[in-house]
Amino acid sequence: MRAHNSSMLDDTPIRFVRRTVFKATQEELAAIGGVSRSRVSRYESGREPPSFAFLERIRGEANRRGLPFSSEWFFETPKPHQDAAA
Repeated sequence: MRAHNSSMLDDTPIRFVRRTVFKATQEELAAIGGVSRSRVSRYESGREPPSFAFLERIRGEANRRGLPFSSEWFFETPKPHQDAAA
């Protein structure tokens, strides 16, 4: 079984955004993105690509909350020197 607090290098882009930017559970990100928790799980595991509408909602909510955010993080997790706090 995989450790629950995996390093950033193990994170998929959506998992990185959920954990690092929103500090949210899958359930919370699902509510923000307008999808089910199981769909967020599929996005994070790579079994299903996230919809454009989901990505737009996530980006919009990050901007609304004033969270550090880059749309590039949907495709590639940042290297340790360019994390969400930068």
